[in-house]
Amino acid sequence: MKSTADVLQTAAQQIRQSIIHTAWQAPVDGVHLGPALSMVEIATALYGQVMRYQATDMGSPERDRLLLSKGHAALALYCTLHHYGVLSDEQLATFDHSGSLLPALTPMNPALGIDFAGGSLGHGIGYACGIALVQRRRQQPWHNYVILGDGECNEGSIWESALFAAHQKLSNITAIVDCNGFQSDWSCRETVEMNFPALWQGCGWHVIECDGHDLDALLDALAMPSHGKPKAIVARTVKGKGVSFMEHNNGWHRNKMSRAQYELALQELGGAQ
Repeated sequence: MKSTADVLQTAAQQIRQSIIHTAWQAPVDGVHLGPALSMVEIATALYGQVMRYQATDMGSPERDRLLLSKGHAALALYCTLHHYGVLSDEQLATFDHSGSLLPALTPMNPALGIDFAGGSLGHGIGYACGIALVQRRRQQPWHNYVILGDGECNEGSIWESALFAAHQKLSNITAIVDCNGFQSDWSCRETVEMNFPALWQGCGWHVIECDGHDLDALLDALAMPSHGKPKAIVARTVKGKGVSFMEHNNGWHRNKMSRAQYELALQELGGAQ
C-alpha cells in the first residue's frame, strides 16, 4: 500500500503536467511557469491532506482557506484546484483567455476556492490577519494558510502584518515561504539577502525549516504545534522544479514554450503529449 506521501507525490507530478499543458494552451506570449512549478508540493500537501474543505462547496465559510500571496503562481493554484475537483476541465481550459475567471494573477472568487486577489504582492499575511481575528472572536475552528514568495518578502507590509499576528497570538495562521531563490528579474540574494528563520522568529512566530519538495517533511511541518503562536514554514524549493531547462533558470519566471520545449517538459514529467 502506498504511503500518504507517495500518493501526494503522484498527485504533484500530475499537477505539474497540468501546469505545462495549460500554459501551452494559453493564448498569451508567456506564463509564470517558474514560480508555479516551485510551489506544487506545498499546494498538494495542503489540498490533498491538510486542509478541511468540500470541493463542491468552496463558497462555504466553514472551511480552511489558502491565500496565495505570491499571485504570479496562479496557475499552480488553478491546476491544484482542478486536480482535487474544485475546477472543471472546461474552467481550467479558459486560463488567461479574455474574460476568463482564471486570469494570470488570482482574482478573489471564493466560490471557485480562490480566497485572495494576489495581483499586488505583500498583502496576503495582512488579509489573513483580518480573517483569523474574526474567526477567533467568533470561536470558529478554521485555519488560514498563506503561501508567500521569498522575493515578495522584501515588502515591508509583510513584516508589519507578521508583528500584528504575533501580538494578537493568531495561531490560526500558517505562513509558508516558497524559498526558490529568485524573484522576477534576478536572484533574491542579489536584491536583499534575508535570513527568513531569524526574521520570522524575531517577529514572534514559531518557525520550521524544511525541504519544500519533500512531502513527508512538509506534512510534518504542517502538523507540528505552534505553541500558541502563528507558524511560519520556510520551505526550500527549486524554481521551475521538475523541468530540467527551467530549474534554477529565472528566464522561466515568465516565458512561452516552443513546441519542442513543451514536448520535452511533458516527457520529463511523464505526461502524454
